Amino acid sequence: MLGRLVEFHRRINPKRVPEDSVALRVSVLVSVLVSELTILAMGYYGMVTVLAVPLLTMTGFAVSWRQRRRRNLLLKAVLSVLVIAAAVSFFRELSASLYDTRLPLIRLLLWLQVLHSFDLPARKDLKFSLASGLIMVAAGAVLSIGMTYAIGLVLFSLAAAVALVFFQLSEDAGRACRVETVRIRPLIAYGAAIWLVGLTVAVPVLLLIPQSSQARMHTLPLSGLNKVLGDFSSNVVNPAYPSSGNPFEGPPRFSPDSYYGFNPYMDLRSRGQLSDDIVLKVRSDSYSYYRGVVFNRYNGKGWETGAEDATELSADSPPIDLNLGGPPVLPFKTQVETFYVQQDDMPNIIFASWRPISLYFPANRIKVDPYGSLRSPFGLTSDTVYSVISDVPVYPADTLRNYPRATDAPASAADTELPASPGLDEVERLARQVTSPYSNRYDQVNAIEQYLKRNYRYNLDVPPQTQDMDAVAYFLFQQKEGYCEHFASAMAVMARSVGIPARVVTGYAGGSYNPFTGLWEVKESDAHAWVEVYFGAAGWVPFDPTPGFDVPAASQSQIAWPAARIFSYLSGVFSSGPVGAVLGGAAGVLSGAITFMRRLPLLLMSLVALGALALAAGAWQLLLRLTRERRRRLRLAAALDSTYLKEPVLRQYLDVAAGLEGAGLARRREETLREFSARVGRWLGTAEFTELSAMVERLRYGGKQEAGAMRDRAVRLAQALMEKLEAVRRRHVQDRTAVTPAAGPDRR
Repeated sequence: MLGRLVEFHRRINPKRVPEDSVALRVSVLVSVLVSELTILAMGYYGMVTVLAVPLLTMTGFAVSWRQRRRRNLLLKAVLSVLVIAAAVSFFRELSASLYDTRLPLIRLLLWLQVLHSFDLPARKDLKFSLASGLIMVAAGAVLSIGMTYAIGLVLFSLAAAVALVFFQLSEDAGRACRVETVRIRPLIAYGAAIWLVGLTVAVPVLLLIPQSSQARMHTLPLSGLNKVLGDFSSNVVNPAYPSSGNPFEGPPRFSPDSYYGFNPYMDLRSRGQLSDDIVLKVRSDSYSYYRGVVFNRYNGKGWETGAEDATELSADSPPIDLNLGGPPVLPFKTQVETFYVQQDDMPNIIFASWRPISLYFPANRIKVDPYGSLRSPFGLTSDTVYSVISDVPVYPADTLRNYPRATDAPASAADTELPASPGLDEVERLARQVTSPYSNRYDQVNAIEQYLKRNYRYNLDVPPQTQDMDAVAYFLFQQKEGYCEHFASAMAVMARSVGIPARVVTGYAGGSYNPFTGLWEVKESDAHAWVEVYFGAAGWVPFDPTPGFDVPAASQSQIAWPAARIFSYLSGVFSSGPVGAVLGGAAGVLSGAITFMRRLPLLLMSLVALGALALAAGAWQLLLRLTRERRRRLRLAAALDSTYLKEPVLRQYLDVAAGLEGAGLARRREETLREFSARVGRWLGTAEFTELSAMVERLRYGGKQEAGAMRDRAVRLAQALMEKLEAVRRRHVQDRTAVTPAAGPDRR
């Protein structure tokens, strides 16, 4: 019975021709290792996987080389069992992480590649390994959140190009039944040519095909889930600002590595500039403000969050449904965002666009304060990944002018409270002066916002407050320049002074879009403050009075063309100097051109594109025709001494030779000048070309001193030959039955 099974297995698995090329195997191994290391270097897998995968892959390739001529039935059986074990492990891991299936799938692919490396007897198996490496590199693009992925992509493409050359060499050697010979220079040339051709095709496709602005994810990423058992604080905890006593009694504190607005308080007397370190990378449909802390109590020196209790929300498995109020009365856009934390010792703030509805967070419990701010049970670290689904409201001005309605619930009294702080009377007079021409809340608030944008200067280098007076009054009437916190505070206090509920919000402005990674890069210096104003049933509406900033609109369209995004991103990288100016100008031109093209009808754009292609093809053909004779002369001159190209005798000879080649009578590779001239003489029925060829021989071997005497004669000979050649051409056109040069003397 066993013998029959073995025989059946042999029939359905015929022995393949073993691949003996060591160079091919090494090139495929290098490609596979690069693809594996590209994924492993991203830090998603443990040290055991990082070390075991490449080492076992190299071992497998070595075993495959030694065992390539054997059937290896026992090895195949062991590998089959291990494949089943890998599948069981995959399904077990998948059942525990249904919210993000990418890591289990890629881990399975890694181990299948390792197991397959132990059974690579034939060329077909090596091709499969190379294809698997390509799949892993593509999977790496899904996991990548940094520019280091580009290094792996470039190295893999180079290694794969060399491997493809070795595949071709091995196949050619097999068809010719000879031993493969490898020459380094042609190998490098062919590999570089393949790589450059691929790059030439890929880059224009990347730049010209518009990218979708939608983050199309069926499962939302988050880091390992933590079960939080004990109680935790709902207050903001920032490790960079230890809490002790009343923060407003002493001098203000500032840390360049953490925003002072990410605290239970915000001291408006603080000064200093934040670092440009990246703190968050966000995969999002569009630019947005990421809401963090809401301040509702103003005390004349700064803001406090208030002492209201927070609500705890929990879920056994993601997501956590947030339920931050009733259904919105305004239209909204559903937005999906994934946050990759890039720094350790971050505060316990869960940043998100307003209004979050579902949270995929690596904890089963969180807390939400009365203002909709989210709090984590632990401080965020560089390995924290979470995703948020938000219904971002759209705020049409015509709609907001109808709110709040008389039937809407009023805001809390705390939303309009102000302290008895010296200078606030003047703030109230200014606010009433600015808002008096308007009768509805939206126009009044918009008037305050525009007044601050037009009359005050945004400056990150303002000196410390020198007078003991209300911080907002000092900003409005003394300093008249400041940070975003000063603008937001001034707007909120001015609104409150005329009875409009308002509060200050801190978080991050959306950052800069990196077209190479597809992520928004948020720096510490992107920390920002803005204002929320109460509009009854329409909810709390954001406003931003800081010059140079505007609250992102949910309906705002993003530039979907990578070319403009790339130039814009590079202009930010090279922000100083002429390079940044040039790149910024190019980004502006491209954005304008793209905007113009998007307004054109689709049919017109298609006709323009087809016309451009036809024009380019015609121009190319014209260029080929114009340069055909020159290319012929250069190719013919390559067989002669290039130092004589300036001599009229040689130029006359090349003109005649080019004409002969155009007529189908080209010099063969094995022919000498005399043999070629004899064949031409027989075809033309004249000895003039033989005489001209003899002049060229004397010029090449006898020296340039004879050139002067031959020049006039060479010109006459060339003219006579060209006339005879033209006469032969006309005769052949008239008599199609005559033997042409291509069918006659040139094809012996």
